[in-house]
This record gives sequence, C-alpha cells and structure tokens, in this order.
Amino acid sequence: MPEPRDITVLIVDDDPVVTAALHAQVNRVLGFRVVGIAHTGQAALAAATRFAPRLILLDLHLPDMPGLEVAHRLRRPEQPPADVIVISGRKESATVRAAMQRGALYYLVKPTRAGTLEQTLLRYAATAEQFESGGRFSEQQEIDRIFRSLHLDQAAVRPKSISAATEQAVLDALGEVEEDASAHELAAVIGVSRATARRYLEHLAERGLVEGRPRYGPTGRPQHRYRVR
Repeated sequence: MPEPRDITVLIVDDDPVVTAALHAQVNRVLGFRVVGIAHTGQAALAAATRFAPRLILLDLHLPDMPGLEVAHRLRRPEQPPADVIVISGRKESATVRAAMQRGALYYLVKPTRAGTLEQTLLRYAATAEQFESGGRFSEQQEIDRIFRSLHLDQAAVRPKSISAATEQAVLDALGEVEEDASAHELAAVIGVSRATARRYLEHLAERGLVEGRPRYGPTGRPQHRYRVR
C-alpha cells in the first residue's frame, strides 16, 4: 500500500514506451507514486486538475501543443499547484531557458538513466521536505542549501576530499540505525575516524540527504545526532 505522504507524480510524454519506463523507474524510488500518465498536452492539463500531483515529469514534444505551453498553463490560478521537471531530448539553450522561465525546477536530457532520475527525485524530495514546516528561514545559508541540494548533481557537489564509496557507506550505515546516530557511533561501524565520519555527515547534510540535530545532555556540550531524511 502507498504511504499517505508519498509524493504523487504525473508523467507526460507522447511515447508509451517512455511513459512505461518512467512509470517503473519512479515507482521504484521510495516515497514517490505515479498517479497518472498523459500522452497529450490537453490530457496533461486534465490529469493535473483531476489528480493534483505534487510533481509533473514533462516532455516538450507533444502532438497537440508544445510542452512549454503546457508548462505555462500549469501555472494558471485555476490549476492545482505542481512542480515541474522537464525530461526532453532538446538541448538548445533557448529551450532550456524558456523551460526555466515557465517554472521548471530542473531539466533532464533524454535518454535519462534510471540512476540520474532517482538522484533527481531524491534531491527533490529532500528539498520539498524543507518547505513542509511552513516556517521562515533564519539564515541565507539555509536558502542556499535548498537551491544547491536541488540543482547540483551528485558529482558536482562532491568535493575531492569526499569519496563516493565512503559516502555511500556512511549513508548505508545511517540507514540501518533505528533512530539516529552520532559521528562517533558511525565511525566505529564503518571503520573510519570520528573526524572523517563527521566530515561526511556534514557533507551529506549540505546535500539535504541527512539531517543533523543537537541533543543536549545533563552537562557539557550538545552532541550532534544524524538521521537519513
């Protein structure tokens, strides 16, 4: 059964083979659920009204109207609010810019590998979670972190001092704990120093994949605890 807090997704593409592949890929990502598929622009607008998806994966080549026109109409007040990620074979700078101007959060070029789509969806989920509280941001850095976590790909945000293998090991170890863990606890599990574990945890927190919170004890400095978002 789907979780009630799943991010609902509408897939818009005129190619049934593509929509079937995207449907399978999206439903494999934890926390996402496809609620509709549309093969034309008009069908996309109708499905957006009917299902009110949180996220729309939008192709720009549709048989009845340009995908950019669909993106524009999705911004109208009578349409339920939805975020748009474009998935298109078009690579012209003018097209990418036009998609951004019409509200697209991100632009993926076809053919899109399953891993690339998964990472994009996970970054989107981490970003969306930060808006759910409905509060206000106290620092510019908090807003900067949101934009970085959504728009920078995995390779771009990983400094040279961060190993992909160790990064994944930290994520895997943290994902296996019931609640949260400290850098010291994770260091013992994966066999690195406490300083190394802390550096990786802070890096993952910057990417929006890990959440860190201080825990205050009876005395002394607070201990930072981390959990997977």
